Amino acid sequence: MEIQDNNIPEIIVITGHSGAGKSTMLSAYEDYGFFCIDNLPYELLAPFFYGITNSRMKHKKIALGIDIRSGLNLEIFAQELISWRGQKKIAMHIVFLMAHKDTLIRRFQETRRKHPLGDNRTLPEAIQQEHAALEPLKAIADDILATDTLTIAQLRAMVKYSNQHAQQKMVVTLTSFGFKYGTPNDCNFLYDLRSLPNPYFIPALKDFDGRSESIQEYLFSQQVVQDYWQKLSDFFIFSLERSYQEGRFFIHVGFGCTGGRHRSVAFVERCSRLNLEHVQFFVHHKDIAAAQIYERESAL
Repeated sequence: MEIQDNNIPEIIVITGHSGAGKSTMLSAYEDYGFFCIDNLPYELLAPFFYGITNSRMKHKKIALGIDIRSGLNLEIFAQELISWRGQKKIAMHIVFLMAHKDTLIRRFQETRRKHPLGDNRTLPEAIQQEHAALEPLKAIADDILATDTLTIAQLRAMVKYSNQHAQQKMVVTLTSFGFKYGTPNDCNFLYDLRSLPNPYFIPALKDFDGRSESIQEYLFSQQVVQDYWQKLSDFFIFSLERSYQEGRFFIHVGFGCTGGRHRSVAFVERCSRLNLEHVQFFVHHKDIAAAQIYERESAL
């Protein structure tokens, strides 16, 4: 993202599904010096922006939370944001936090909190209605961040690394996975490594995973893997550079092999060690444990 003019307010609009982490992200921005406003009603949106653009406000960095409670007709809300974002008096960036239905149901059950639309409907019905109502805001978001696999600490860390006074950081989540268990949700880029030699079929290596030196040495000592890595890493770096130039905060990259234990893990670990300007990596190995369970069950 380009460095903003310090003389105009910087506004981060945080919206998305209830239970996807909006409150966590808002509190993190508050810790990093932003003036935070949560659940601004639609009727106060215009006075809020007029106040920002026509007065000498003390606060130049603002995080604004908008969710389903702000008004059911969020299409009008979205049009209003588009109008204000087009003006040069403010620098606005819209982040949409999302999670899939099963994740949200589990989170609401664990916290025992009530869904904002849960008065006269079941939790799955409330989630479905909210997803439909929020589509206009999702459509205008600069960044859409899936939080299904993120912990609270990781979400707060993303705010830390994306909020640099002199230079914006792009947070890149690298996820290894096994195709037999399904692809991760909402990857911006996804790489298939199943054509590469598989350490699973080497008895001495089968019980290790891609984090081990033995697997790394076995894979990257082979010419076909070296060639694949060179081509993949060139495109990977180019893609991140283009995304950064477009002002992207968050990127999710998936690396898949058959079981998600050897090749995909090794490539994620290698990518995470790349020293790229403006990029902070987070590593998530989705299916290492699942692959181990599967192998034990297959042996019975």
